[in-house]
Amino acid sequence: MDVVSGVFAVYSEMTVKRGRLTGYLKPLFKDLKAYNPEQDQDKGLLKKIYEKAINVASAVLKNTPRGEVATKADLSGPVENPKASTWELVVTLLQNAFFEAVLPGLEGRPKKGS
Repeated sequence: MDVVSGVFAVYSEMTVKRGRLTGYLKPLFKDLKAYNPEQDQDKGLLKKIYEKAINVASAVLKNTPRGEVATKADLSGPVENPKASTWELVVTLLQNAFFEAVLPGLEGRPKKGS
């Protein structure tokens, strides 16, 4: 996907100990706009529909007081292949939109790896 306009920020803190990574990743989007009729006129119909859907999802999932779409995921696992839970990303995305904002910034040291 290409983006017409918007601001993207990512915050992350991680600890590596004994070959294992522990931490989190927190992406935030503000004023995200993926579709522009003038810029995207030469794209195929499916691509246009996809980018319009991104605009709608951004509007629906935006935390109204902060005006941001945000989520947070804990990362853990071997340094070569750390994992994040897709369900955690989706749940936190919905929590940010409707219940409690994911705030920008660092949260302090992540839990130490085992």
